Amino acid sequence: MKKGSKPQAIYFPSKSVKKLWEEKIAKNRGLLTENIPFKNFVGAAFLVNIIMIALVLLVQSFLPPQIPLYYGLPEGEGQLASSLMLVAPSLISLLILAINISISYFLEEEFFKKTFILVSIGVTIFSAITTIKIILLTGSF
Repeated sequence: MKKGSKPQAIYFPSKSVKKLWEEKIAKNRGLLTENIPFKNFVGAAFLVNIIMIALVLLVQSFLPPQIPLYYGLPEGEGQLASSLMLVAPSLISLLILAINISISYFLEEEFFKKTFILVSIGVTIFSAITTIKIILLTGSF
């Protein structure tokens, strides 16, 4: 705070404003889950991603220090990554799931909402399959 300047006033809402906020929050509380199609599948996709991250962290001691993660690159050193990077597919899948849920929340068209959610579920399935295949290909199990 500069010398000679006035302190900032702190805003305390009145009782009527607090009541309006509480009413608006109570009215919109279930709106987030109502606007998302396939709620059970979205929950399952979220759970699968968390389980895959936990699985990678649990089997970390059994994995070799480097694993082949980048299959799109030419054969050799370019395909290798640290074994901890195996959580990347699930983290990216979680990010895509969160973004698509956010987008579908604001969309009006039901077809596009369902499309975004189904794409998220598909990405989750593919990332889980990729992670499991890489773990099994390392020969640790």
